[in-house]
Amino acid sequence: MLKDRGKQIIKQIVSPLADKVGVYDEKVQRLMGEPNRLLVLMYHRVIDDLASDPFALGMCVRQKYFEEQLAWLAAHTHVLPLTQAVEHLLNNEPLPPNAVAITFDDGLLDNLSNAAPLLERYRLPATFYVITGGLETGHPMWWDRAIAILACTQAHSVDPRSIGLPELPHPLPLGRNVRADSCKVILNALWERNPGAIEQCLEQMEEMLEPGPIPPALQARRMNTQQVQELARRGFQIGAHTTRHIDPKLLNREQLMADLGASRQQLQELTQQPVDSFAYPGGRSSVWMPDLLAALGFHHAVDTRRGINQAPASRYAIARVGMPDTPVGDFKRAIRNLQIIDATP
Repeated sequence: MLKDRGKQIIKQIVSPLADKVGVYDEKVQRLMGEPNRLLVLMYHRVIDDLASDPFALGMCVRQKYFEEQLAWLAAHTHVLPLTQAVEHLLNNEPLPPNAVAITFDDGLLDNLSNAAPLLERYRLPATFYVITGGLETGHPMWWDRAIAILACTQAHSVDPRSIGLPELPHPLPLGRNVRADSCKVILNALWERNPGAIEQCLEQMEEMLEPGPIPPALQARRMNTQQVQELARRGFQIGAHTTRHIDPKLLNREQLMADLGASRQQLQELTQQPVDSFAYPGGRSSVWMPDLLAALGFHHAVDTRRGINQAPASRYAIARVGMPDTPVGDFKRAIRNLQIIDATP
């Protein structure tokens, strides 16, 4: 709790003050200014209500900070379409100094309603990675369901054995100051399970924790097929992100091939555009993944390693940096500590 509060003080107060006197600018320019480097930014959600992010898990950026970040990027960097930028990296061709690409994961509705208009205002390209399973029904993603249940329950603790997670310490406290920590523990455990087991755990959580009606801010609505098509029509790149967003290591080679192929085919049929970019679910991969992506015709894949890419790059391991829900000064503080990542053995 104290550690988290200290981080927030640095992000919200110390970093903006340091930025005003130019503490970060020289280091950021030194890291990003080389012509063979690419910084890929990763967002998930752009929200207008903090109630949508009850546990501050690092997946939401408020609109005011998102726009501040875009304004800085438009003024100080060269934001490029991702596939074009990666192609330059792969061919060891020069990129403009301060080259950046913008990405979004999962396909939440606020990507279209909140993020896209601001990207268009600043004339910045972006790639949106869309999970295809449940697009027709709008069924919320498994982690968003777990977050909503835990945010809405009145329970003070939960026995993990009663919700299908017997390997976890019991009981798990759900007091105000520790509920976010328990949420992370539960989500990590769910990552180890297949879709059927995840669904069973969520049903048991609903039964045991009785969250009641989920308020709109916590419903984490997804784009439907028509909204994905609209995003593509407006000129944004659509990328694949699997059908169910589970750990690929839980699937055998044939299952993984089928999942990747189905995701790509559905998105190509929806958008009538090539889908040649892939994002690993939660940054998780498997030993078969690069070969399968190549066989299916994907041009590249992005992961969640923090770093600035430098030629020669690894086609199916393009690093990205998660963006903070903070003023742009803290974004620059984060950049100055990044490593340079390339494919050199």
